[in-house]
Amino acid sequence: MKVEHSLEQWNDLATTFEAFFSTFGTTIRTEDSCTFVADPKKVDTTFILHRDGRFSASMPLHEVDARVDNIIFTEEEKVVHCKGAFGEYTYRVPQQLIGA
Repeated sequence: MKVEHSLEQWNDLATTFEAFFSTFGTTIRTEDSCTFVADPKKVDTTFILHRDGRFSASMPLHEVDARVDNIIFTEEEKVVHCKGAFGEYTYRVPQQLIGA
């Protein structure tokens, strides 16, 4: 199932973010941001989304920091597609976390 949200839909976006990432690690939701942090013993990865559109993602040998307009969560593929003026970025949940 694909679920797409714009930043204007912040509450729905944040709820989807939490539901998507909660089985893979720790999620933290504030009024202005959503954060996912995996257990570093499994894999060192984070994904942070700010209400103003800034986002960052990191994992070993990889890091991105940009501004997003729309986000698409794809449950079956375990990916988050970020779209903005910069282009597109796809965050894939690392295999070490799937089914862990």
